[in-house]
Amino acid sequence: MATRNPNNVIEFGKVNFGAPVTVYLVTGAVGVDSQVAPGEDLEAALEVASQKGTIIGLGAESGGAFNIYMENSSWVTADLETAIKATGGVFTGSNVADGGL
Repeated sequence: MATRNPNNVIEFGKVNFGAPVTVYLVTGAVGVDSQVAPGEDLEAALEVASQKGTIIGLGAESGGAFNIYMENSSWVTADLETAIKATGGVFTGSNVADGGL
């Protein structure tokens, strides 16, 4: 019978993905919930974000705040914020922070 490796622990708050996943919290995009059609502000912001990673999901939107889930992101949070703000529209006054996982 094999002996269990004592270094293999079960931990809460740990996830295993095939590639690194980063979560960015976007806030201050008031009105983004109505910007979901092609050609609108949300599409432009997501196109910018996808230049340095693969978007694998969007979190629920609440009051202009939502999470962007990215795989293999090479963004620095401040640079992503600058790039998203530059798309204009509802993102002009937005902020981007680490959304945790």
